[in-house]
Amino acid sequence: MTTHEHTASRIVLPILCTFLFITCNIFEPREAEPPTQSGYQYQPRTFPANVIFNLQNAIREKDPVGYIACFSDSTRNQAPYVFVPSADAANLYGAVLRNWTYQQELSYFQNLISKTRQPQGFSFLSLTPKDSSGTTSRIYGFDYVLTFEHTDTAFTQTARGSLQFTLTETNSEWTISRWVDLKTEPELTWSSFKGRFSN
Repeated sequence: MTTHEHTASRIVLPILCTFLFITCNIFEPREAEPPTQSGYQYQPRTFPANVIFNLQNAIREKDPVGYIACFSDSTRNQAPYVFVPSADAANLYGAVLRNWTYQQELSYFQNLISKTRQPQGFSFLSLTPKDSSGTTSRIYGFDYVLTFEHTDTAFTQTARGSLQFTLTETNSEWTISRWVDLKTEPELTWSSFKGRFSN
């Protein structure tokens, strides 16, 4: 290497390092990346079918926030939420299920999750469509099987029956505003789960 080349490298290298330091900030700590999201990504509630889909996945994921988002909240200028229990459950848990509210819907689901078998208790909602009707509001009928592995050994882990969901739209968002539960099978209904795990 000539004297001229040696001098040039002594000038160029510090300039290059300074440039890299300024532009890349290689010695500064990096901004923390957001945590990787796990679980199910919910569908926008712009269609009634998406709400039903989200409900099933919230149950599978044991996600109370995703679950309660499927229901109508009168504090957000949505229709008041109404739940009509099956007759058998109303006889057993009448005081609890009478005048059931949006907040009770959330509390029941949180209580049920708190009694889930650990670490990965199975939870699943199977819905078989029966009928649908309506325009400004939509009424969906389903036969259902709800399975939830919990730690209450004196109570069933499976509910069966039929239900009707009425979905209404507010500000382009659909929610379940009315739920009618019907006993059609020998097993306990979903209403009994609500009564049992209400507190």
